[in-house]
Amino acid sequence: EIDRITQNVAPLTDTYPKRLTDRPWDDEANHRFALNYLTAPAAVQRFVQSSLIKQIWPETLNPAAAEMESFLTVRQTRYLSEIVGSNKLAELDLYLRHSRLRMPVLEVLGSDGLRVSIAERIAKTSATPPLEVMPDLIAGALAQRNIDTAIQLLENEKDSGALGANDTFLLAYLYCLNGSVDKAETLIAANAGAIKKDSFADWLWEKLRTDFGFHPPAN
Repeated sequence: EIDRITQNVAPLTDTYPKRLTDRPWDDEANHRFALNYLTAPAAVQRFVQSSLIKQIWPETLNPAAAEMESFLTVRQTRYLSEIVGSNKLAELDLYLRHSRLRMPVLEVLGSDGLRVSIAERIAKTSATPPLEVMPDLIAGALAQRNIDTAIQLLENEKDSGALGANDTFLLAYLYCLNGSVDKAETLIAANAGAIKKDSFADWLWEKLRTDFGFHPPAN
């Protein structure tokens, strides 16, 4: 594949990195190129047919049956989310309910391992964690699938009056995911006046109603 991409390109004659072309960078062409390698079904086939994988993959495991496609679907979803945007809560739902992966959860919530580590270190030195680190603490808890802890952190934000609209939606979703649909309904009813009626809210009410039996607020 590298030979194909670099075909007819003269080798470097110095130690300075250079592009393969002097033409301006084309973001759209780059995304089309990258997506060829990120589309999950084709990526699975390349993986299982790779001579290297056939050599190093344990004989007791069949990569075609090892949920490889689900992992590569997550990779594809993350890439498309960064390039064209996404419904972040829908993406989070996919990762929480259909994978055990940690990093996609952190990424969709705008965090990473380093941020979580720093936030947890700060939280240990304070009886009440500063609001600035709460998003990373919540992301870290959800990445570990510790739904109860994430709910508690969001409830602490609510009690301090710092629960924004997005966190209200997240808390309602987590209540439903944790089997406390009544709490989600109470939360949304209490904040109905501050919730903007738009396509996202319509999507969320339908999602929670279909998946968990949530009763949306009356219009």
